[in-house]
Amino acid sequence: MAIRVIIMSVIVVASLPVCVWRPVYGICLWYIMAFLRPESYVWAGSGLPWALAIAVATIAGMAISSRGWMRRLASRECLMLVLLWVWFTVTSIVSSDSAMFAHHAADTWSRWSMVSKTMLMTLVTVGVIDSYERWRKVIVVIAASFGAFVLKSLPFVILTQGSMRLYGPERSMIADNNDFGLALDMTLPLFFFLARTESKPWLRRLYIFLFVVTVPAIFFTYSRGAMLGLVVVFALMVVYMRRLVILLPVGIVALIVAVLFAPQSWKDRMNPQGDVVDASALSRFNSWQYSWALASDFPVAGGGFDTFTPELFSQYAPNPRDVHGPHSVYFGVLAEHGFVGLVFYLLLVASCFLSTFQLVRRGKKLGNRLTVEYANMCRFSLIGFLVPGAFLGRAYFDYYFAIVAFIAALKMVTKFANEDEGEETDQLAIEGQAA
Repeated sequence: MAIRVIIMSVIVVASLPVCVWRPVYGICLWYIMAFLRPESYVWAGSGLPWALAIAVATIAGMAISSRGWMRRLASRECLMLVLLWVWFTVTSIVSSDSAMFAHHAADTWSRWSMVSKTMLMTLVTVGVIDSYERWRKVIVVIAASFGAFVLKSLPFVILTQGSMRLYGPERSMIADNNDFGLALDMTLPLFFFLARTESKPWLRRLYIFLFVVTVPAIFFTYSRGAMLGLVVVFALMVVYMRRLVILLPVGIVALIVAVLFAPQSWKDRMNPQGDVVDASALSRFNSWQYSWALASDFPVAGGGFDTFTPELFSQYAPNPRDVHGPHSVYFGVLAEHGFVGLVFYLLLVASCFLSTFQLVRRGKKLGNRLTVEYANMCRFSLIGFLVPGAFLGRAYFDYYFAIVAFIAALKMVTKFANEDEGEETDQLAIEGQAA
């Protein structure tokens, strides 16, 4: 146990100077810590502030080593992210000073601290990424992290014949089966588009294989929200990309697996008329009605983070004994930050979608295939979050904010690359005239 802690500590400490010298390395390491959660395998050292040390070193590296990071933060998504962050702070202050919500003030500020760290590193990611190469490098690290989970889960699914649910690492953001399924929905487009843009044949085949095996992995999280996200993302990719030759066989095989080989427990879980589904649906309706009633009384600032408490359910929920989380990204933001917060949240989402469409249009106009493929990757990954997110309370999912960062970074990388090319063309023209 102690040896694991020592090894992990040595790796992190040795990496800190590299994070300052090459902050993109720090961003990659940050996402490995966030998604792979290596400290969960070093139980005695799980309380050490490794992620904080990496974040501080990476921020210092951005300020020292990354030229032009301030102009890269001048995107619409970054500005809206800051606005949302400010509003989260306002709602936390207002709810903490309110007698109605003071009982969960400590939880509010604890959650605010966690979300603030995520949003700060989202901005740092945008500031650090200054090229297509670095953009892809960070994406590959995230895809590799979830690829490792999928490969690890494959023997487990085979040995148990799918009778047991898949979970993420303990004490991580994807520990729950629903969260793990949500993350895999978001990762599926990454594998697909990385395969389309990979020049090395062996690596391209690996991405295709990961894409294929991620489908049954989503199945066996037993998450209905993740299943819905899979169906929607898959269908939209088929329609939009017109890649019927590749995608349809995968969908047919997945359907055959679900119908013929899935255990009865999985079929019962997915049965829309089952008793378990009815109980789950009633719980969701109860939380959603609670969120709406609370936001109706406090429409501007809501109840602050973590406002789903027994004390408040007794006043606003149809069934006060059924105390649960929001069961929805949108109702969660509504209850915790009011209608104003929900509008800010949705505006950020809309801005991201608008940017992906603009990037596709610009990429096609300039003949830049990478921009088109990468923008589509981010768009479908975002859909993989938003669709199941309607039934899962993960409004502040680290992975979602990572996709926001990648969209903003891709937009700025494309913009400045085109400007630099234009400047070089003008300079060559001037030199030609002078000659």
